[in-house]
Amino acid sequence: MILYEHALLGEGIAKYLRAQIGVEAMVVSIRHPEAVESALAVGPSVVIFESSDPFEQFDLTTLAPHAVLIDVSAVITRGSVVAPCAAGLEQIVQAVRDSSPVTRPARARRVRTLAAPTG
Repeated sequence: MILYEHALLGEGIAKYLRAQIGVEAMVVSIRHPEAVESALAVGPSVVIFESSDPFEQFDLTTLAPHAVLIDVSAVITRGSVVAPCAAGLEQIVQAVRDSSPVTRPARARRVRTLAAPTG
């Protein structure tokens, strides 16, 4: 599942995951709380989110207690594009590959923050 503030990023990550590893991701705008809560109720194994502060609006650890949470907000920079943007996408793909769909105990929380290399 991908929660996004910017549709281009959310849809882009979904398309990239589909092309690279054949993963179909549900893509939901974080600006629609009811849609987010309904989507999280499905019980995704991985939640990729892009938001300035998703934990302010939603308690992802409660709504998706068994999911691996991947924060891609740090990949985005303001101003000029950081050189290897593909590196950020490859990190996302690797994090999804590393995340097993096996149910995890509620206490086994992992939140990954990915950052694009700066040079």
